[in-house]
Amino acid sequence: MSTGDGRDGTIRSRMARGRLGGKLAGLTLPQQIMTIALWPFLEQVLSFIASSTALYLSSHMDNPPEVKQQIVAGMGAIGHVLFLGFVMQGAVGMGATAIVSRMTGARQFSEANYSACQAGVLGLMAGICSFLVMFCSTDFLVTSVFTMSPEAQGFAKRFMYIASFSAIFSGIVFAVNAALRGAGDTRFPFIMMLIADGLNIVISLILVNIFHLSIEGLAIGTISGFAISAVALCWILHRRHIRLKSSMNGLTLNEYADSQPNSYVPPLYLDRRSLKPDWGMIRRIIAIGMPQAIEVFGIWLIHLYCLSVISGLGDAVLAAHTIAVRIESMSFLPGFAIGMAASALVGQYLGAGSPKMAMITIRKCTKYSMIFMGTMGAIMCMFPQFFVGMFAKDLPNIIAEGTPVVRTFLILEPFFAAAIVMKMSLRGAGDTRRVMYVSYGVMGFFRIVILFLWHHYLPGTLNLTYIWLLFTVDQIVQAIIFKKFVDDRRWTKLRI
Repeated sequence: MSTGDGRDGTIRSRMARGRLGGKLAGLTLPQQIMTIALWPFLEQVLSFIASSTALYLSSHMDNPPEVKQQIVAGMGAIGHVLFLGFVMQGAVGMGATAIVSRMTGARQFSEANYSACQAGVLGLMAGICSFLVMFCSTDFLVTSVFTMSPEAQGFAKRFMYIASFSAIFSGIVFAVNAALRGAGDTRFPFIMMLIADGLNIVISLILVNIFHLSIEGLAIGTISGFAISAVALCWILHRRHIRLKSSMNGLTLNEYADSQPNSYVPPLYLDRRSLKPDWGMIRRIIAIGMPQAIEVFGIWLIHLYCLSVISGLGDAVLAAHTIAVRIESMSFLPGFAIGMAASALVGQYLGAGSPKMAMITIRKCTKYSMIFMGTMGAIMCMFPQFFVGMFAKDLPNIIAEGTPVVRTFLILEPFFAAAIVMKMSLRGAGDTRRVMYVSYGVMGFFRIVILFLWHHYLPGTLNLTYIWLLFTVDQIVQAIIFKKFVDDRRWTKLRI
């Protein structure tokens, strides 16, 4: 027997002590990872296409080159303002995933469904708050924080004053999708995002190319996609309840599940009686998600400072940074999808009483992610001008600024991959506080302290490539620390 066979036999014996049900029943661990990660990966690809379409359209409108450069710079500011609005929604999603996955693994299906419904209610609240935050902060952020030309500021504000309304609908979609992933259902969230992003792309193309609505057309496309997706999501989940109720014959959901084969996992559905705000459950979701909200908001502030420094180097540099971020997002599509799978599986295995399988899951997911993202980083490093040129046609100054940045991906991506998966895995186990402390400490040191000193004392040596190399060191240190956290296994003992 080979060493590999021995390892597989050990894994299978541990899986027998912590079996998962539903679509994951009877699958090997790699198959479980693939089953959960496939649809989030396709979802991330779709999201990338949607956001890249907006950037592509903005840089290919019928404008002079200097105006195109200003629009792309404005899109960079737009992305950061949107990131602020989704902080609260991401926190709700993380709390929903952790609770629903743990309850699903423990086969407490009634409680899992109730938690999912409450997550949807909280997602709507977070969406409304996100809209208010984005709408009210746009003018200050765009005009007072980012050092852009007045024309670039104008493009950014015109987009945000319309697109911020989409947060009301995206709050529902993101929260319920996160709960569905926690239950092991990643295909249905993909369908919902296919509606949201697909309609966004189609409507934006029509409004920009046929009706010539310019930046406003992109904003209307964003709202339309999320609004229709939210309505479709609620209607489909309500229809699920009607069909399931007709089969239960008066049994509770847990009793009905117990009467089915052991691998049966009932689908999550919309129960109108579970939509009345339960402040106890909402506090549980917030208690898990709030450290992430604080963490992400802190990261947003850190990125805000970095972006203010970068924008001070000129519109061309800010535009190149915006394009580099978009290109890099291609590489972490598989890494983020694998991280989602790790988060859901870790929660379910802990709920099923198998911390060893949760540990094996993290290690395998980290390995897979590093292979995928490292390979993509190497490809981008070999053809940097091609990738930058996709978004900077006829803009040679932006291509010159962005090309050396893309070459840094060769070093950055493997460590970024490891940090993503281990961070999401720890969050899935409910260990959100330590993740928050590390993110604050490491990013704050490199991206605030070091960059501040560099910017103030050696401003003549500062350029975009060096800033990205500083980001790379940040990710290397984070990956090392999160590896120590995973190995200490304190996350396996948390109660949520």
